[in-house]
Amino acid sequence: MSDLLQERYGAAKPGRRLAVIVASTLLAVAFLAWLAWAAWFHSSPALDAELTAYDVTGTHEVKVKVVPQVRDDQVRGTCLVRATAADHTIVGELNLTVADLQEQQGHWIPLRTERRATTVELVRCTTTSS
Repeated sequence: MSDLLQERYGAAKPGRRLAVIVASTLLAVAFLAWLAWAAWFHSSPALDAELTAYDVTGTHEVKVKVVPQVRDDQVRGTCLVRATAADHTIVGELNLTVADLQEQQGHWIPLRTERRATTVELVRCTTTSS
């Protein structure tokens, strides 16, 4: 019966199984390396910031302190700070550039509002290509 199968389908090639195992292993290693790189790259963004404090100073102003984390000096982008009122409506927004953030680090930054704000949040930081 074995001779009949070999005649019909051809003889098994001894190196084929090894070649498939080696190729599959190399492909899996390359994929895992790419996955690790992508996870690392996206876990450490080029621009990030933290809102450390805010103070509602009046009906039409809030002051904020923002600490930036910039990967290198070539990074360009903005961080959006948003003030909201008691009824959860947006009453003020401010886009801070990397230069603004670095210049104002440790200082109070004024944010103009339409009416009295009750809370302030750092919404997001985005980088722009240069």
